[in-house]
Amino acid sequence: MKGRKTSLIIALAALLALGACSGFQDRTLDYLGKRPTTGPFFEEDNTPMVELNYAAADRISDQLSERLPLGSPITVTMFRLRSNPIQTDFAKILTEQMASRIAQQGFAIVADSSRFPMAPVAKDIAPPEKCVLAGAYSVGKTKIFITAAVTTISDGEILGSWDWAVPLNSKTRSLLPIKEDPFITPMVNTSGPMEKSDSASAHPQSDYIPDEFNNQPSFEQDIMN
Repeated sequence: MKGRKTSLIIALAALLALGACSGFQDRTLDYLGKRPTTGPFFEEDNTPMVELNYAAADRISDQLSERLPLGSPITVTMFRLRSNPIQTDFAKILTEQMASRIAQQGFAIVADSSRFPMAPVAKDIAPPEKCVLAGAYSVGKTKIFITAAVTTISDGEILGSWDWAVPLNSKTRSLLPIKEDPFITPMVNTSGPMEKSDSASAHPQSDYIPDEFNNQPSFEQDIMN
């Protein structure tokens, strides 16, 4: 009799355990194929660099349309990393996109302004003004901060300028030798340009060649330092 009761208790316990496992399995199946309810800890900003650069070039073009005489030639200098003489792929693409967009807006982007005609297009219009497009950028923790301007070569007057930022993401980071060059590191303070260091000041910051009157745009001197 006692043995029969024991057997019944064991059988009952086995049935209860089987039911619990079946219920747990059913509940587990409810979650299979479902996405997690929490999102990623950090979502990368993948705004295309070209869109932001084109928008900045449009702002500069708007200013040039009001101040730059018709037919004025604009030469282009490579955009620079502040406080570092290294040339990066980021700078090359940035410079090309800015120059390309300003040219698309109808302005004369030229390789050599000395061969460009400088006669006024009409008697009542100011003569063309030789200008240069220059810029500089600083690498922040999550963004790359850029400044660009078109200035006159004769006296360095700023005719159009703009400040903007592009995200520091996997695409833009691949254009910057951050891993290879220990001097290119994200800035802790992104409110302004990097401070000069002894190693950086030992190298020239600009290879701009002055015109025949030995004039150099003052804005370019400032942003290259």
